[in-house]
Amino acid sequence: MSKKKFILLSVLKTWFFSTIISTILLIVFMNLTKPEMGEHPRNCDMSGLAYGLVIIWILFLSIVSFSSLFSLFRSFHSKMKTFLCWFLLPILFIIYYFFMITEGQKINGEDILFFLITNLPWFAIWIFYYWRFGTLYFNHKIQS
Repeated sequence: MSKKKFILLSVLKTWFFSTIISTILLIVFMNLTKPEMGEHPRNCDMSGLAYGLVIIWILFLSIVSFSSLFSLFRSFHSKMKTFLCWFLLPILFIIYYFFMITEGQKINGEDILFFLITNLPWFAIWIFYYWRFGTLYFNHKIQS
């Protein structure tokens, strides 16, 4: 498989699996944090926006991860430059996202948990594909 095809399939697989995992985790999170019986029902507090936010955010991370295609250029063939191609933009946007969801307020446990639900599955799967890319293409190149 060519490097380009591997990267494109990695982006698609990462998007698909992380969307499913994050949505399931968000459903569990929303069920565990149901409001008390005396409070307004969940459908009145616009909590459904969280699902849309998670799906759009993961789609955005996957679009940003196309920067990994820069690692196909000869000038980016070192391990450090390849790492930067795969992770610089996604990490910068994840940091921005953290400050966006906290809105400059005091950070509570629900904010951190929501941040982890939205970013950790995508990031873990993306690291796996980066590791696979390195073992398939860099180790093979050194032995030749």
